[in-house]
This record gives sequence, structure tokens and C-alpha cells, in this order.
Amino acid sequence: MKKVTVILAHADYGKSVANKTIIESLKKRYPDIRIRNLTKSYSDFFIDIDVEQQNLIESDIIVLQFPLYWYNMPAILKQWFDTILTEGFAYGTNGDHLKGKVLLASITAGGDSDDYTSEGVLHHNLESFFYNLEASARFCQMKYIAPVVGFGYSLNPSIYRTKDDIIVKAKAQADRIMTLIDSL
Repeated sequence: MKKVTVILAHADYGKSVANKTIIESLKKRYPDIRIRNLTKSYSDFFIDIDVEQQNLIESDIIVLQFPLYWYNMPAILKQWFDTILTEGFAYGTNGDHLKGKVLLASITAGGDSDDYTSEGVLHHNLESFFYNLEASARFCQMKYIAPVVGFGYSLNPSIYRTKDDIIVKAKAQADRIMTLIDSL
């Protein structure tokens, strides 16, 4: 079995339904999976470079799990990228520690999939907001897998979504992630 690490970036994971369901599904399927909860470990944004880089060295597959925040990744995940993917480690002279590793993002979005089309409210598909993930992976010589995206995760029972609806969607998203992991 390949070594899988999830980099979890969620500002309020304790109140999460979708991301928590995805993480619990992954942990159930892969008992040895590593979950790096950035917000819990680094609430002050001072990320331990040595610990995080060593964790990546020991991993074959890196899954980024996060909710969409203002059409971007959460700030703690951006900080992680800026702090961990450094010259001499991820790129440049002797910077081949991530070469050949797999990067897969799993993104949860509150809006509906129709919002993320050229005709939708945002006039872009969600993947276009994350070209930076693909570019970063390729720059670091990683194998990039297109994101697994789930839509409609906003918990708003007065409209049409309940906690149970979100759990069902999140389990389906976790199944898609696990299918990808198993195929690698």
C-alpha cells in the first residue's frame, strides 16, 4: 500500500460536516493514513518546516483536503505551500524530494455546480480557480491529479440541504478519492 498523507486545511473543522465526513471515511478505509490538520497544529501560522517536509518525503500520495474560501484555498494552506515547498527541497538544486509523488486536491464548495460554469454566477469552472495547484505540482515534478470537487455543501435547511444530505454527498466524494488512491 502506498503511503497516503492528507493535508487538511479547514478554519473551523469542529463545525464541518463535509470535510469531517470525508476525513472519517478515509481513516476508516486506510487505518495508516496520515492526517495533518494544519489549523489544529499551526493555529499561529508558524508551520514546522522540518516536520512537514519529512512527512512529505515519507509519503507517496498527498491529498489536499479543504473547503473553498472566497474562491481560493484557506490561508493556512497557502502559508503551508509558501513555507514547505522551498528551493532545495521541492525545486531547484537538490530540490527533488517531491519528484514522482502524487498530488490530489479534494475541494468542498458551498455553491452548486451550476454556479461554476461559464454561464453560471461566477463565469468560471471551479478547476480554473486552482490552476496554481497544477502549476505547483508540475514545478515540483509531482504527478498532478485533477481535483475531486464536491458542490452544494452549504448547510441551509431552510432552502434544501440538511446535514444528512451533506453527509451523503461527502461520502460519495470520499468514495471518488478512494477510487483514485486505489488506482495509483
